[in-house]
Amino acid sequence: MKPLVTPADAVALALLFSRIIALMMAFPFFNTNMIPLNVKILLVVSFSFFILRLTGVEVDMARFSWPLFVMLLLKEFLLGFILGILTNIFIAAFGFAAEIVSYFMGFTVVNNFDPTFGQVSVLSHFFIMLFYLLFFVTGAYQFFISSIVLSLEYVPLFSLSFHQGIWAYIVELSGYIFVLAFKLSFPFALILYVVNLALALVNRLIPQINVFIVGLPMQIFIGLAALGFGAAVIVYMGADFLVKMADEYLYVIKHLG
Repeated sequence: MKPLVTPADAVALALLFSRIIALMMAFPFFNTNMIPLNVKILLVVSFSFFILRLTGVEVDMARFSWPLFVMLLLKEFLLGFILGILTNIFIAAFGFAAEIVSYFMGFTVVNNFDPTFGQVSVLSHFFIMLFYLLFFVTGAYQFFISSIVLSLEYVPLFSLSFHQGIWAYIVELSGYIFVLAFKLSFPFALILYVVNLALALVNRLIPQINVFIVGLPMQIFIGLAALGFGAAVIVYMGADFLVKMADEYLYVIKHLG
C-alpha cells in the first residue's frame, strides 16, 4: 500500500513551507497583529498542502543530503523574503505620501504607535488601512496567491541558485517609494502649500492677526476637505499602484530563475 506522505513529499512540503512562511512574514497585513497567530499558521500550512497537491512537485531523493537540504531551506527563506519585500515597497509609498500630507496639515504632532510601521501619524494609519482595503476589494490578493505557484515554475524547489542581479533591481525599485509617494500626495500638498503661502502673506501684511491661532485649524480643515473631495483620486491611484506592483512582481519572478 502506497503511503499518503512519502519522504519526497515531506522534503518538498518542508521547502515549500519555508518559501511561503518567509513570504507571509514579510507580507503586509499578514505580518500585523490584526490576524491571530493560529490563523496565520493554519493559512501557511493550508497553502503549503494545497499548492503541493496542485503542482505535483517532485523531489529527486537520489540527490538528497542534509547539508543540501539546509542550504535549500535558507534559499527558500531568502526567496520568500524577496517576494514579500516587494509589496512593502509599494505600501511604504502609500504611508510616506500620508506623512507628506500630514506635515503640511500639522498632523505630525499627532502620532500613534503601530506595531508594524512604528511611530506613524493618524493619516498614515488611515492610508495604510485604505491600501489593505483596496488590496482585498480589487482581488489583488488572488494574484499574489497564484504567484507562489508561478514562482515554482521559474525557481524550482530543488534549484539552489537564482539570478544574483535581483538585489540590484530591488535597490533600484526602492526609489519608487519617493516617486509614487510624491505622485499621490502632490495634489493635496499643493493645496496646503498655497494655504501656507496665503497665511504667510497675511502675517506680513496684517501683523495684528495671530496667524498661528487661525492657521492651524484652517490647515486641518482645508486638508481634510481636500482629502474628502479627492478620495476618488486616492482610490484610483491606489488601484494603479496595485497594477504596477503586480507587474513588478511578475518581472521579478520571471527573472529569478
